[in-house]
Amino acid sequence: MKYETITTNALDILRLKDEFLRYIDVSKNSVETYNVGIRAFANYMRENGITTPTRADIIAFRDSYKETHSVATINSYLIALRNFFSFLAYNGIYNNIMENVKGLKDTTLHKRSNLSVAQCKQVLDIAKNLREKALFAITLGCGLRANEVVNIELSDFRQDNDKILLYVLGKGRDYKQDFVVVPNNVLSILKEYIKEYGITDYLFVSQSNNNIGGKVNTCTIRRIINAMYERAGIKSEDIVFHSLRHSFATIAIQSGNDIREVANALRHRNISTTERYLHDLDARNNNCSNSVANNIFGASGI
Repeated sequence: MKYETITTNALDILRLKDEFLRYIDVSKNSVETYNVGIRAFANYMRENGITTPTRADIIAFRDSYKETHSVATINSYLIALRNFFSFLAYNGIYNNIMENVKGLKDTTLHKRSNLSVAQCKQVLDIAKNLREKALFAITLGCGLRANEVVNIELSDFRQDNDKILLYVLGKGRDYKQDFVVVPNNVLSILKEYIKEYGITDYLFVSQSNNNIGGKVNTCTIRRIINAMYERAGIKSEDIVFHSLRHSFATIAIQSGNDIREVANALRHRNISTTERYLHDLDARNNNCSNSVANNIFGASGI
């Protein structure tokens, strides 16, 4: 089917998004993922004055997120847009500009650096308010993913004997089945934050005029953490929001925790995922290069 040139602005995209989300038959979690991805593109259109989006605009949108978002997040946005524009094309509303737009290859796992203990303390020290401090503390202290953080509600915290458990919307889950143990020092920060900000529902709410008081989105919390990195002087291409989860794993292993304990804490379904962190640590501590070089060139005096 050949379409005539159709003009649609960001507001049209958002209106059509709502129609699309009512139409699709997927899990609640997938609906939220699609919603965030399509809104992100609509915001990109508005910020760049795009009224008739093209395939080139999709590619530029994809590439613009490389520095601030994980490959998994970018690809989830592309999946949302692929299904959305396929829906629009099927209904004769707009061209399918997602045709032949490729996702990114996930080669970033080992490029994402973890923070050292000193760097973690450095970032915590430069938090400019309790909201930032609480966000950093719960993410790092519990090894959470971005999606898990934005979905935290106060009702998700539950007493279990002498411990506080936090039930989270784990990866690929439709309901909050997984839980983590909240350390007491993290809990103290959260209590102070909840009291000062008058939190009653979602732990982190939006301060944007478009969604004030609603659930914060993953783009926002990533921006907050990236800004903290920058103020702490440790911002780099491989230090991202997910680095806090990497830091949790690395520090836990360095502190002597068994790999199975770490896998359980991170809610990894396959322990081989956790073993990647152990492999990185072993590689960094490997002394083979020095042994070979010292035998050939003599002991280094540096």
